Amino acid sequence: MSIIFRISKFFADSAITLFLWLYFLFGYSLLFIPIVIIITPFSDNREKLFQKITHVYYRIFFILLAALTPGLTLHISDEIRSLHSCVVIANHRSYLDPLLMISLFPRQRTIVKGVFFRVPIMRWVLSACGYIPFDPSGEFNENMSKGVRGMDDFFNEGGVLFVFPEGRRNRSRGIGKMQKGAFSIAARYNRPVEILFIENTDHIFTPGKFLFNTCIENSLRIERLGSIAPGTPSYGRSGRMRDEAVRLYLKRMMEDQGSP
Repeated sequence: MSIIFRISKFFADSAITLFLWLYFLFGYSLLFIPIVIIITPFSDNREKLFQKITHVYYRIFFILLAALTPGLTLHISDEIRSLHSCVVIANHRSYLDPLLMISLFPRQRTIVKGVFFRVPIMRWVLSACGYIPFDPSGEFNENMSKGVRGMDDFFNEGGVLFVFPEGRRNRSRGIGKMQKGAFSIAARYNRPVEILFIENTDHIFTPGKFLFNTCIENSLRIERLGSIAPGTPSYGRSGRMRDEAVRLYLKRMMEDQGSP
């Protein structure tokens, strides 16, 4: 890689990253919050309103990302975009992953690290969206229990609960240890678990780096690996459902490696 190319890449990455961060940070306060304030009095469901506006906000984010990154293509099927009334689990490669999930589903909830609920403005937005806090210290146990108890109406209205069972970004090419919480919620409310495979978000926004990687050919993909539906042999016990999800992920990763 020549010095000229590296310098050009640095300035391109910096300019696009700055623009996207400005949209992410200031667009939220200057565009999102005023719209919410204006529309809220006319809405009978504030949570649903917040979720839809957040969905549009992040969908625009990915439209901008694709437009500003000529080598980037997004491959997301209509089958995935049409998922509803289910629990979606996905592998976790980058901070872009939850934003991508929100951009896919107009009616969405997720489980969020408790640290984000300690920031006043973020707590207000996350709570208004119906997102569920989790903290190993148990600080948000009451909020978490309340959020889980209220899932029935959410699913009946077509909502999608998306969860990253690994709990953190996985920097290896394998699959990390999965927690059973998402599967337990699915079993409790008799909802299918849809298993998605996210690929290459870590190439565009690499863990440990601040700049977006905008000067490479990259294909951001989401694949549906399968579904664990009520009534199937692996459905019911959270541990058994988790094992089936791990099996599907490992099978997909072995295909990438050219294994039989």
